[in-house]
Amino acid sequence: MKLIVSFLIAVMCLGSVHAGEKGEVYEVGLSMYSLRQLFESRGGELDALDYPCFAKDTFGITEIDVWNGGFPKEKRADPAFYRELKKRADQAGTNIFLLMAGAVNSEAEDRKKQTALFKKQIDFAAILDAKFVRVFLDTPKTVKRSDSLKRAAAALKPIADYAQSKGLVIVIEPKPNQYSGDGVYLAALAKRMDHRALRLVPDFGKMKLDDPYGGTVAMMPYSVSVSAKSHEFDANGMSREFDYPRLMKSIVDAGFTGIVSIEYEGKELGPVEGVKATQSLLEKLNRK
Repeated sequence: MKLIVSFLIAVMCLGSVHAGEKGEVYEVGLSMYSLRQLFESRGGELDALDYPCFAKDTFGITEIDVWNGGFPKEKRADPAFYRELKKRADQAGTNIFLLMAGAVNSEAEDRKKQTALFKKQIDFAAILDAKFVRVFLDTPKTVKRSDSLKRAAAALKPIADYAQSKGLVIVIEPKPNQYSGDGVYLAALAKRMDHRALRLVPDFGKMKLDDPYGGTVAMMPYSVSVSAKSHEFDANGMSREFDYPRLMKSIVDAGFTGIVSIEYEGKELGPVEGVKATQSLLEKLNRK
């Protein structure tokens, strides 16, 4: 069955055409995490190496990110796997613009060890020719906010320095239940660091415990990508959880013209249907 699925995807990809429209303000991208249930590593039948072609053929999306949780465990630290994934992306006519990495701990006792781990992720991103490496930021509220900003900057700087040496950029995504779940905090951190290789990526869902609307506005001057989190939809195709017209207007009004990446996490629709619903919503709002 696995061979049949891979063969069919490869054949379909040969004839696929990008469905993008001219005159869009931003470009709609796809997060691999949206399809997590489909991958073999999560009990599905989709080979991670077929993901670029699947994204192009199924959704007409050419800007994609990758998440190593969708990779076979034994391949996650294998440079050869990343080279093959890059090859498959090129063959499919897609671009891997971002690699998802884990959490940087602002309170890490061994920062050298932590930095070394993220250097490996940056190296993998370089193999993929990705522009960005996405990280979370562990910022426990057991310390003062001002002290947290100092420690977070100190933990991030060597990682950002290494990314810059490789021509890449570290992008920070909010994390709930932390200082970093607040977009205003992340904007203050980016301003404080003023580092060419450190930027932000708003994620509406990760800021919902704080203020996703004000947080997004605060983050936009420092943002190079946006994660469009979605869950459930009403009969009109609008998000039940967020005021998407308001959110996307704030992004467009900020002059953003980059990639807004679909990150579907809902339960009512399957992965493919959920991505398509989010894509339809984003395309509907893609105007000045």
